[in-house]
Amino acid sequence: MTRKMTILLTAALTALTMAGCAENASAPDAGYPLERFTLTVGSNIYHASINQETRTATIGAIKYGGQVSAADYRLADGATISPDPNDFTGDWPASQDFTVACDGEETVYTVILSAYENRFPGASEDVLFFDDFDQPDGLDPDAWVYVPKGTAAWQVSMSGSPAHSYIEDGKLVLAVVNEDGKCFSGGVKTEGKLWFRAPFRIEVRAKFVDDAGSIGQAVWMMPEYGYWTYGGWPDSGEIDIMEHSYLHDYVQHTLHSHYIDTYTGHNTPDVDLAYSGYNKDAYNIYSADVTDDYVRIYDANGCTEDNPQIAFTYKNQHRENEAELMQWPFSGGFHIILSVGPAGASSIKPEDCPSYMLVDWVRVTKL
Repeated sequence: MTRKMTILLTAALTALTMAGCAENASAPDAGYPLERFTLTVGSNIYHASINQETRTATIGAIKYGGQVSAADYRLADGATISPDPNDFTGDWPASQDFTVACDGEETVYTVILSAYENRFPGASEDVLFFDDFDQPDGLDPDAWVYVPKGTAAWQVSMSGSPAHSYIEDGKLVLAVVNEDGKCFSGGVKTEGKLWFRAPFRIEVRAKFVDDAGSIGQAVWMMPEYGYWTYGGWPDSGEIDIMEHSYLHDYVQHTLHSHYIDTYTGHNTPDVDLAYSGYNKDAYNIYSADVTDDYVRIYDANGCTEDNPQIAFTYKNQHRENEAELMQWPFSGGFHIILSVGPAGASSIKPEDCPSYMLVDWVRVTKL
């Protein structure tokens, strides 16, 4: 090897050694421990503007930290970041520090949401979400989406249209209507917008109007995308706070999971199923508590904000073989669904239309 080639090789190796963790020269911020940082809300990915002098990464388009569903980043080669940014999804703060370790040195970066307003729309310290549907310009797009038509029994008549899910006189109206002999129903959900992790209490104040035999109503929760703990339905859980059919003088409360549907036998009274009376032609409060130790659903009959009556409590058994039994999927993130449609697996009879469920307010509170 010539002396000139030896000098060039030595210089190249020295440069790589000096670069340490940050040897990706093609990146805009190559040479720095944190090269890229993004947060995902729904289908949108927001890139942080990184100031390497102040060690700040700023995103200016996210108002509600609870809507953040994923975090991604690029570090210099060999670097690590702590804490894990994805630990904050579903509850992203206005400002959060992260330590990036590289070649024995630690650098603290602060991720800032400069447009941050709250965890969710309408949230306060204890109230995670509240919507009283008093806004004059329709359904809050930061919280709700319309349920589209689907193949599941509850979804076959859904229109996915504001014509059947709308705000009127300070109430959310979910309608079942007959249009030229074909029945359409309304439903809304917070999927992709906001979801809640234990511990929380959910309360929904609603009533049925012009109820009829082939029509049902429901207030329920399903796992948010990314929280399907044990895979497809019912393994990852379903929380049916209220299900109702006009054919019955009661409302039903129940749960679904792999363990419940496989080992206990679904619809076991006082274990994962209860019935309660309700005040007809009046508003009732349908509510549930979800914690890491239990799901507790409350009786609708006589249930008030200050005096809830327990329908049943389903407990986390903390089994050692939880991965096998899949007994407890309820600590993940769950979104809200409010829907009207066919009662059970039956179809809607045109002569039973119109029918409505009116929702006065929805509240989710931190326990």
